[in-house]
Amino acid sequence: MSKLINVDEEYKEWIHSVSQRFKRSQIKAAIKVNDEMLRFYWSLGRDIHTMGLESKYGSVL
Repeated sequence: MSKLINVDEEYKEWIHSVSQRFKRSQIKAAIKVNDEMLRFYWSLGRDIHTMGLESKYGSVL
């Protein structure tokens, strides 16, 4: 019976370890995605700003 209890404890520890590794991977992935999206929005804002400087909104042709 004690061997079965020991196996159950090892299994619980393994499941906990897998769960923690999975959560860390999710966090790392979210950080990378957020970083890339921030870079995209920054370049989009720069493009919009540049287009605004080059065009003359509201001017009469």
